[in-house]
Amino acid sequence: MMAEPLISAKNIKKYFEVGKGTLKAVDGISFDIYPGETFGLVGESGCGKSTAGRTIIRLYEPTDGELIFNEKNVYKLSHSGMQEVRKDFQMIFQDPYASLNPRMTVEEIISEPLEIHHMYKTRKKRYERVIELLKLVGLNEEHAMRFPHEFSGGQRQRIGIARALALNPKFIVCDEPISALDVSIQAQVVNLLKELQDNLGLTYLFIAHDLSMVRYISDRVGVMYLGHMMELATSEDLYENPIHPYTKALLSAIPIPNPGVQRDRHRIMLEGDVPSPIDPEDNCRFADRCPYAISKCKEIPPEFEEIQENHFVACHRAKEIVNKTAEPIK
Repeated sequence: MMAEPLISAKNIKKYFEVGKGTLKAVDGISFDIYPGETFGLVGESGCGKSTAGRTIIRLYEPTDGELIFNEKNVYKLSHSGMQEVRKDFQMIFQDPYASLNPRMTVEEIISEPLEIHHMYKTRKKRYERVIELLKLVGLNEEHAMRFPHEFSGGQRQRIGIARALALNPKFIVCDEPISALDVSIQAQVVNLLKELQDNLGLTYLFIAHDLSMVRYISDRVGVMYLGHMMELATSEDLYENPIHPYTKALLSAIPIPNPGVQRDRHRIMLEGDVPSPIDPEDNCRFADRCPYAISKCKEIPPEFEEIQENHFVACHRAKEIVNKTAEPIK
């Protein structure tokens, strides 16, 4: 990557106090996202990827870390300074049924950020912008006066996308934007996101657990497990050459639309349960389920380091796995 990163996440942490313990939802992740790219973030449910997305754009206040944007640490900005950054950071939410106010018309929903940020002086100008945004996402003017319950799930998500685009943002967090939609609609929404990215020069953090869709839309992919980043590489490299045992297990679960190949392929079955994220031990979070785990894995957390060019892994035995000298222990 020759360009300067649009945003740099550095050792971001987000903890929640629960009862007598601390839930470490995001526990020190670092990565860059470059202008115009889609950075995919994947992992099992509960791994912290949605919390990471919300913390990055400061919908959640971070526990620690830095987010560098325009050479400034976003986490240290005042309320007024954050108002300016908020124009550049937007979010498309997971559930199009819950993220739209049922008492507001589509026009009111999309024009709300325009009013808050005083983007247009008259309602006529705001209305014109709303219609422009609706057409951009494949809807039309007659939809402006309707309420959310009058639309299908795919149409509601298009409204959510139009709202996210209202302020001409540079960076959008897509928090599982297709998981609540029918499979037949998912491809339409993803293709719309790609088309908008090409036309408007957008940069995405695309959070999902559908690994096939992440491969299709993402330039680079990060794999999370229990608040930690386990592996990060280009989409092609990660899917064709996974190194971390957790990534290997995840990818082996992707169904292949060829009965012969699917029948003969090896599925990696992980043993044990996912440990609790509340006050976890200071070791490799995957150690108890990893077939390659040695005593060091249960005592010392691995460094997140570059094992191959632009391919980062947090695993004590990563180099052995690459060189094929590591044998599964379990």
